[in-house]
Amino acid sequence: MDLSIQQLRMLREVSAQGTIAAAANTLGYSPSAVSQQLSSIEKSTGVGVLERVGRTVQLTDAGRELVSHADVVLAELERAQASLERIQRRVAGTVRVGLSESMASRFLPPLLQQSAARFPDLVIRTEEFPSEADGVETVRSGQLDACFVMAITHAPVQEGIVFEPLFRDWFRIVVPEDSEWGVGRTEMHLSELAELPLVLAPRRVWCGRLIQQACRESGFTPNVAHEIDDYPATLRVVAAGAGAALVPDLGLAFEPQGVRVLNITNRFCRTVELAYRQSSATRPAISALVDLAATVAKDLGLDTID
Repeated sequence: MDLSIQQLRMLREVSAQGTIAAAANTLGYSPSAVSQQLSSIEKSTGVGVLERVGRTVQLTDAGRELVSHADVVLAELERAQASLERIQRRVAGTVRVGLSESMASRFLPPLLQQSAARFPDLVIRTEEFPSEADGVETVRSGQLDACFVMAITHAPVQEGIVFEPLFRDWFRIVVPEDSEWGVGRTEMHLSELAELPLVLAPRRVWCGRLIQQACRESGFTPNVAHEIDDYPATLRVVAAGAGAALVPDLGLAFEPQGVRVLNITNRFCRTVELAYRQSSATRPAISALVDLAATVAKDLGLDTID
């Protein structure tokens, strides 16, 4: 039996995603390439590892057994890589990182500057992910080494993924500068937004749902005038007088003229964490990334988590 690491990774991803197309998309291959590799597995082992059920596929008993061993093999391979990097005693190589738009606009530039100054042999490559769940799954599959995620809380380790808390990202109320809503004030209670038109993140994204929950806990359903999944655009719409908004500190990186930022009396936040595989936790490059992220959070004056 002759199986490659990539074939094992593909089989594991098909098991996780439920379809060949979804697995191919996560891993960055075409569906035909994944199908060919899975066929090669069956030829090599002499047993079927997949069976079709409608439009999806499911693993046979043999396929499930092979995936259980694939998890062990891939984790041990990563631990071996970490051991070799520790022997070299230097931070080097490439780390692939997922992040959101708000992290990219304010957090990424100083992170790259710090990395270049402190670890010149470390290369950070990034991809933007609109969904934290997508980012974590891509880390789990091995396509990414780490991903910045937003959450209320996570377990320290969850199904082989470590969640390293970095800082609390507090939400603020943003109103048009020339409106009467915030004149002479530095803070507002969230319930005071009940009758105002609001510019909010869509409910389909995690932050949108968090905002909806905070509003409900303050006793009202938000009057959403505009749903926008982009904080710079949201701020420009508020500056144009179209409504008030709820924006986290990271989203206030480039505050335009024409808005006033107020604190929230009954404040709420999201927690920013760095997710990475438990099997790569001892890699010097991952340890350096955690250290860099913590340093940047402190330098930016964010509410860091000790």
